[in-house]
Amino acid sequence: MSLLEPLSLAWLGLLVPLVALYVLKRRRTPRPVGSTMLWALAQRDLRAERPWQRLVPHVSLLLQALALMLGALALARPAGLGHVPAGARVFAVLDTSASMAAEDDEGRRIDGARAALRALARTLPPGGELGIVEGAGEPSVIVPPSSDLVRLEAAIDRLDVRGGRAALEEAAALAGERLAGAPAGSRIVVITDAAFAGTVRLPGAVPIEVVRVGADRPPANDAILAVDARANPGEGTPDRVEIFARLERFGGEAGDVFVSAEVEGEVRASRRVTLTPGVPSSALLTADLPPDDAGQAPFVTLRIRRADDRPDALALDDVAVVPSPASRRLPIFLVGAVPESVRRVLLTDPDAELFALSAEALAERSPSEPALDGLFVLAGASPETAPTGDVLVIAPDGPLFGVELPAPVLRPRVMTWDEADPRLRFTSFAALHVASLRPLSLAAYTPLVTTDAGPAIASTSRPDGTITVVGFDPDLSDWPRQAGFVIFFRNLLEGSRGRRAAGGIAPGRIGEALRVPAPEGAEVVATAPDGSMHRSLARGGIAIVDVPALPGAIPVELAGGVRRFALRNLLDAEESDLRARAELVVDDGAGTALAAREAEEPSEAWPWLALGLLVVLALETLWATRRGATA
Repeated sequence: MSLLEPLSLAWLGLLVPLVALYVLKRRRTPRPVGSTMLWALAQRDLRAERPWQRLVPHVSLLLQALALMLGALALARPAGLGHVPAGARVFAVLDTSASMAAEDDEGRRIDGARAALRALARTLPPGGELGIVEGAGEPSVIVPPSSDLVRLEAAIDRLDVRGGRAALEEAAALAGERLAGAPAGSRIVVITDAAFAGTVRLPGAVPIEVVRVGADRPPANDAILAVDARANPGEGTPDRVEIFARLERFGGEAGDVFVSAEVEGEVRASRRVTLTPGVPSSALLTADLPPDDAGQAPFVTLRIRRADDRPDALALDDVAVVPSPASRRLPIFLVGAVPESVRRVLLTDPDAELFALSAEALAERSPSEPALDGLFVLAGASPETAPTGDVLVIAPDGPLFGVELPAPVLRPRVMTWDEADPRLRFTSFAALHVASLRPLSLAAYTPLVTTDAGPAIASTSRPDGTITVVGFDPDLSDWPRQAGFVIFFRNLLEGSRGRRAAGGIAPGRIGEALRVPAPEGAEVVATAPDGSMHRSLARGGIAIVDVPALPGAIPVELAGGVRRFALRNLLDAEESDLRARAELVVDDGAGTALAAREAEEPSEAWPWLALGLLVVLALETLWATRRGATA
């Protein structure tokens, strides 16, 4: 037998004042007197009487004490352990996907999951342990197995939604590995709202139970599923922007919502849209969004709220942030003797600003100086380390950022190119002839254009941007005479411009940790949309900052007054549909899948104790009101 609410036993402390009242209580027999002169004698007796008397058992005292004990035990919620043997280990797989932040009639789903975890912790058998595996994103053990109830409950209180989609299969497999060789009776308990489509095949090597949270019929949920902002300048309105949004209502009945576009809390545009359940709707808002004094585009926050002012079931998909295209200015820093053909293409972009910078000046920049924010174009020799942001290297001469390159190869022949890469859209390299090539056979680089001698164009991604390397001089080829030459550089400029407009930090799913480029040992401070501040130190040039699963623009402060932004949105119809649609089955290893068994609730005894309490109270009332009872 175990107690789910052991602190409620503190009510037993009321037995002390109850007994004290009976010890101090004076019971006198009323008698008729012939004269009031006897009252004086009674007063003398009263003054000489000791207040504390020997406790005399009374039926009423026993009934009231029994009522207190039954009430305290009922509030402590005693529960049976059932078939769980001593020493068994339990691993809970907790669904922390975005839908677990939804609020049903029973409250937030993650709160229901925490309550189920507390019940597991409080009903552990003697010597038993409880561990918790996160079942969203990349599964990991977030609470190692422990039998310390205080430690377990403190860890459970800290659990919250991490965002992303559920990954129950991988999490259950991880829990199964941790239970290898565990004592008999050990099991896995999966806690989820099952608000996703598909079949989840759980391993059957270890007994598995499922605890479902969330209402069977969840309330309606309105969601933003897609958002985009495009420049639409006109005469007299150079900063005019059109903001597109795709909305959908999941469940409930048709109704209206207000869609507003805000910049730093100020509403710039708004409109009313009617949503029909299961039918996507579109909204178009127009606003003037001039850039700030530094030429940076403002971030546009799109919000929806119901016209009847009723709360939405899931708040995470009611907000989306998108960079405004109003500012397209892109600084380009030319380092070295950039080929003339490349310089001409860059000059044709009306929103590009070119700055000449020597390799020596770039290497001598102090880390305390503000970082240059833009596109770096390096020709010939390259420094030991790559500049931050997007980098384009043309015809490298010598080591590439400290890594040796193979010797030049004459007249290589193009074999393949990656048409899916955004930089190679609408381009063709079938007719490209190159006089000399430094093959870019580097482990960390992905080939974009491949020749019979090795990669001719390659790239690598970093948290703060991408490095694109062209292993030949375009002026010593027929590439500048082809239409794909201009398209390639235009695609590259648009990618760099979009990264700069998005705040300079690689995008990620809601709740995912920020990967902020920063000098070694530098402190990075991120301010979440709820105002909470999160700090981290850079290691290996990257600071990993954990942030809560909230949508919005997250400002990040770096050393030297550098400020960047990270955008986090929940634009996922799977997570916004709050219905329990997943089918959880257990694979027995022989090709047979059986429906996962629902976890049994602890066999609580408090209802019987509460019934006994009512019976005792009724008996005490009958005894106190019996004929001949004295006060």
